[in-house]
Amino acid sequence: METTASNASVCRRCGACCLKGGPALHGPDTALFEGENALDLSQVVTLRAGEPAYDQVRGDVRPLEHEILKLKGTGESWACVFFDSRTSTCGLYDRRPEECRALFCQDTAPLAAMYEKDRLVRRDLLPAGHGVLAVMAEHDALVPARRIGPLAQALRGGGPTGQNAEDELSHMALADRTFRENLSERAGITQEYHDFFFGRGVKTLFAAAGLALRADARLGCRVQPDPLWRG
Repeated sequence: METTASNASVCRRCGACCLKGGPALHGPDTALFEGENALDLSQVVTLRAGEPAYDQVRGDVRPLEHEILKLKGTGESWACVFFDSRTSTCGLYDRRPEECRALFCQDTAPLAAMYEKDRLVRRDLLPAGHGVLAVMAEHDALVPARRIGPLAQALRGGGPTGQNAEDELSHMALADRTFRENLSERAGITQEYHDFFFGRGVKTLFAAAGLALRADARLGCRVQPDPLWRG
């Protein structure tokens, strides 16, 4: 886009970047969770290694190499939870995250320079020895996000390999549900925090891979290719 001296360095506050989702969080953003008006972990979603995510610098969706934390989104567009579309204002503007400070649509170089550096992960926001850390590690092992894409391909291929993939995906779905139920019932950590501790649920991750999760009387759930999916 062509720029002029009058608009080259001034944000128009159109909200276009906010509508594409909340920012990933970086080292300095730990301050947002401290002191008065601290952010709450219920406002954060974990995207685990292997999950598909929109890359703001490259402008496409690709699997993540490493875990990241993002401010949650809302609505069908998954706009940042702090963005008010009626007024195009940010409820966090004066103490907005580092990515928001770096991003300027007329010049994305500052964002690109820091985009993949010093990103926060879940353990950075939890006290050392937190009781759920081991549970999170077990969940990651039993519900590995990296496996979903390859298993979805195998399932669509059919045959014995496809059946094995369906079985593995179904067990992942049951494990994910069990972990979340236990976090509520045994640890008293309510549902709004589950996206932080365990990341997005398998129903969401399966949908991104072109899979549909159906109820099943024998297994409790069944994973099938979504006939409406276009990959």
